[in-house]
This record gives sequence, structure tokens and C-alpha cells, in this order.
Amino acid sequence: MADSASRFQDPTLVGTRIRAQTANTIPADLPLERDFGEGTDYTITDHVRELHAKLTAPQSPRLALVMDRLVYHLHAFAREVGLTHAEWAAAVELIGRAGKESTAGKDEVVLMSDCLGLSVLVDEMEHPRPKAATEGCEEGPFYTKSFPEVPSGSCISHPDTVGQPLFFEATVKNTKGEPIQGAKAEVWQSDGEGTYDVMYDTPPESGADDRARIIAEPNGYFSYRGVLPVAYPIPDDGPCGTMLRALGRHPHRASHLHFRLTAPGYDSLTTALYPSHSPFLGTDPVFATRLSLIGDLEQAEDVGKWKEWGFDEADVRKRGGKVWAWRFAFVLASKEEVELERQNRKADRITPNTKL
Repeated sequence: MADSASRFQDPTLVGTRIRAQTANTIPADLPLERDFGEGTDYTITDHVRELHAKLTAPQSPRLALVMDRLVYHLHAFAREVGLTHAEWAAAVELIGRAGKESTAGKDEVVLMSDCLGLSVLVDEMEHPRPKAATEGCEEGPFYTKSFPEVPSGSCISHPDTVGQPLFFEATVKNTKGEPIQGAKAEVWQSDGEGTYDVMYDTPPESGADDRARIIAEPNGYFSYRGVLPVAYPIPDDGPCGTMLRALGRHPHRASHLHFRLTAPGYDSLTTALYPSHSPFLGTDPVFATRLSLIGDLEQAEDVGKWKEWGFDEADVRKRGGKVWAWRFAFVLASKEEVELERQNRKADRITPNTKL
């Protein structure tokens, strides 16, 4: 170690910056004992994996495992498709753009992860649920922690919010079909223009719009009045849009409502619901649609129903003369059920001792 330390301070061997960097921290250094080459029994893939096994594994077995599999499959991908230098350069340029063009309100790297299905995959692995439970998805970029808390039956949209009237009602039960007490549902959605409240240059003066935390009734039931959401595009003016166009895909998200449900003793659920009349259900760019989350909506033209739900007749007629009725039955898994599911799935995954 002393010899290595002295080598890193020898001006005939290393420059000024390395001498400064190694004054207090000695980097791990190994001799090159073998040549590597494509088409031989010792390739660059073998060399990189061996280096990580020697240097990374003693410090962080988990990081060593992740990087080992990343290198193995990344190199295998390049060999399988015969990746050219021009293609590699184009990919590097696109990834570089994603980093440079990301902002606080538009993370291009996350968008690319979403549009390649990686975000969905990680979410499914991180939040396993029994089959009886409602399926989940990512919260998306328009979730905030600022929700006005209101009782069931409230109106969550402003009087001047654009959109056709919507009445939404739901139940929250466990996998045994029992109502869950103490449930709360955070809901956020676009308005009838396909815009979220946080997207406007000037936020609504009266606070959150189409966004609320609803306290469910003791029997697990809750409802609210609002406006019908419509389809809208994800940002496509950056590298993610470039990627989608190259793939022959569009940036348009299907109409949806976002929910995050919580209750004592139960695993929190973040999900989204979709009306069956929406376009783009099969080509949603972030792969968040599920058959179990798509439902038929009723178009209520009965004035009595409007009044029963709390709508003003004149306002409904001004907005088209009908109220869309949307119903859903949420099923939450207990924390114990989720942990059991996680352990069952974990048993099928690779471990640091798995050989590839």
C-alpha cells in the first residue's frame, strides 16, 4: 500500500490532478494480466465483470450484482443486434440531450423510462399485490403533496373549470370483500382541456383545481363531483418525442383519473382509471392502461339524478345537458399480503450467487 501511495505521488508517473486526488485517498489499482478481445475466450465483457467482482463486490455486493447483470445484458444486446458505431453515437447523443433538456417540470430521462416500459416494470416489482387487489401504476409528474382535504360528496373542480360534469363514486374494500374504515383517496386529474392545475402559467387563485384528498365514509364509500378528464399529450418537444416519432408512436395519453388510496394497516395504492370511450387505450405512451382499470361510463340525463348528486341544473345544461357517472370498486391489499407476495416473487429472482 505504501508503495502504491508513493507511485501516485511520483511526478514522473502521474500528473498534478492525480497527485492532489490521491493525497488522502488511494485508488484500487490492478495490473493488466490478460488481453481481451472479441471472438476470443476472454472478451471485454469478461474483463469488466471480473474487475467489478474484484473491486466492487467487497464493498457492495448488491451494487456489484446490479452492475454485473447490466454489463452482461448490455453487451449481449450490442452483440445480438450488431450495434454499429453510428447507432451507438446516436443513442449517446439522445441520452445526453435527455439530461441537458430536463427541467424541474419535465424530466426527459423519466419520460424515456416511462415510454420504454421500464417505469412500469420497476413499479410492478416494487409493489407486488395479490391478484384480487386493484392494479397500480406510477403517480406521474403532476402529483403534489398539497391536497385540500374534503368530505365525500364534495365538488373538487372550480365553477369556471372547463369540462363536462362528472360524478364519481367508489367503494374501498379489502381482498376479503370487507369495507375498509379510515380510507382516504387523493385524486388529481386534467380538466376538459387536458390540462392539470399545476400546468397553468397562472395557478388558480382559489387553490387546487380537480385535485383533493377525500375522506371516505366509515363503510369505505366515497364520491365527488368534478369534470370529465380528456386525453392529452406528454411533452414531445424533446428527445423523448424524437424517440417516439422514430418508433412510429404518438405521445397521447388516454383520458384518466389518478388516485392514491391509503388506510391504516393497508399498502398504499397509486393507480389510474380510464373510461372505455377514450382513444389511445392500447397505445398509451407510458403503458399505464390495464383492462381491469377501464370502465364504462353512464351518461345521465335525468334531472333528478343531477340534483341528487349535488349538481346545479342550469350549470349542467350549460355544459351539454348530461352528467357522466363513473363507478369503481377499489380493493386494497394488507401490508402483510403485500410482504408475502414480495417474498414469493423474491424467491424467483437472481441472487449474487447466480451465474450467467
